Amino acid sequence: MRSSLRWLPACVVVLALAALVLPLRGGAPEAAGRPRVVGVLANAAVALPAYEGFRAGLAELGGPPVSFLFGGVVPDDPALAAEARRLVAGGADLILALTTKAALAALEAGRERGVPVVFAPASNPLQTGLAQSLRRPGGNATGVTFGRQEARRLEWLLRLVPDLESVYVPYTRDDPSPLASLPVLREAARTLGVSLTLEAVDGREGLRAALARLPAGTRAILVPADPAISSQSREIAAFAMQRGIALSMPHREGVEQGALMSYGFTLHGVGRQAARQALLVLSGVPPAEIPVELAEFSLSLNLEAAHRIGLDVSPLMLRQAYVVAP
Repeated sequence: MRSSLRWLPACVVVLALAALVLPLRGGAPEAAGRPRVVGVLANAAVALPAYEGFRAGLAELGGPPVSFLFGGVVPDDPALAAEARRLVAGGADLILALTTKAALAALEAGRERGVPVVFAPASNPLQTGLAQSLRRPGGNATGVTFGRQEARRLEWLLRLVPDLESVYVPYTRDDPSPLASLPVLREAARTLGVSLTLEAVDGREGLRAALARLPAGTRAILVPADPAISSQSREIAAFAMQRGIALSMPHREGVEQGALMSYGFTLHGVGRQAARQALLVLSGVPPAEIPVELAEFSLSLNLEAAHRIGLDVSPLMLRQAYVVAP
């Protein structure tokens, strides 16, 4: 709850400004006019629950009518840039970007026409250039972020798996999202006294090859905030269960698909958070003045995965977690 309230004072000011610019409900002329067009940009299937949460959030909050432009998941970088340009040319009033890479592509494509971007989520927007600060982004993008929770996630993994000395961390070599997470993980690993085995992989086949040559003594895998690898969570979870490996994913959806644990967000919840920010943008508030929100984090555990790999979970930890039961 604390993270969700962190920017409350600034958000109250922005909401007041939005009320002056354009009422979100009732018979405002703009709300009764043409539907606003929201383009949706995604480069990984794992992010689609955020789109569902975004639509649900808009439906609950009301506001102007909205139509969507969405051409599906576009994993290839050149195609992602082309799709972003298509959304801009199609008259998007706002682009909802479902990953860090998608947000960067959307911001570049919409730069000339000033099309605003709401990311849901993006990793470390300060490091990746999406925002100048969290409280006042300063550019043409805002949204929901995460990042520092990765240190806490590694700590929870070490509590779950006694005497863990090394953690395997695969990541996509050219994706800014996991690259932004790695320094946080390295710092946490030094503090916690555990070593990380980092391996850059390329695509599904690259990940399969990396897992196939994983040393027999590997006891834990931590997938960073990496949309491409997270999209393969079911396959990784099946591998981990078969090998008796504790698997940590960056979001609850990965736990529901078979991973042992996560300390992170739900993508659906991130989408709902972003819907509030999108309504402010559509009402006329510049993204530069809308604080970037922190995703709400929680511990999630999969008891079936724990049983399959022979791991006992303490009652204290169970009381602190959202539990996926067998």
